[in-house]
Amino acid sequence: MSKTILIVDDDKNMCWILSKLFSEEGFKVKSATSAKEALLLIEGERISVAVLDYRLPDMNGVELFEHIKRKYCLIPSILITSYGSKQLREEVTEAGFFAYLDKPFSNQELIRIIREVLSET
Repeated sequence: MSKTILIVDDDKNMCWILSKLFSEEGFKVKSATSAKEALLLIEGERISVAVLDYRLPDMNGVELFEHIKRKYCLIPSILITSYGSKQLREEVTEAGFFAYLDKPFSNQELIRIIREVLSET
């Protein structure tokens, strides 16, 4: 059975690019452009890994991650952002994210991280 990756990014192009990348790697993909949409997807789907953008229209990626942990369960997550800082990196680490990547990032690096997450779960 194929593992499902959830992509949450307000940029539809980024969702499309990552969906294509993950699909080509053999993963099932769900994508959302808001936290609200992502939470609805999580209710009906078994998510193996989440790739969360930091800046979303209705809450940030760290807030979404905390909400998911409280309401559902810990879904291994990777935060991606164009607005990185040392402070954000520390916040992400404290929150319990599996990884943090600044945009632009290497597709190969993201796939490597996804595979590492899946090998540990």
